[in-house]
Amino acid sequence: MVNADRVKRKLPSLLCDGDTTKRENNNAFMKNRYRLQRFMKRNPQRFNTLTNRLLAVLEEIDVELQRVS
Repeated sequence: MVNADRVKRKLPSLLCDGDTTKRENNNAFMKNRYRLQRFMKRNPQRFNTLTNRLLAVLEEIDVELQRVS
């Protein structure tokens, strides 16, 4: 089962390429986090729709992984 709150917390780091402890990637992480917060505030319905679609895909992956194991 996928935890929706955890996915929302991890989303900015998932959008970054590389290790977020390095300065250039940390800057990208902070920028992504800020932009996601603005998006969530300005258009919450669209944000929730996209988040639900992401969660559905992650659930599907989780089910397939459990089926293979």
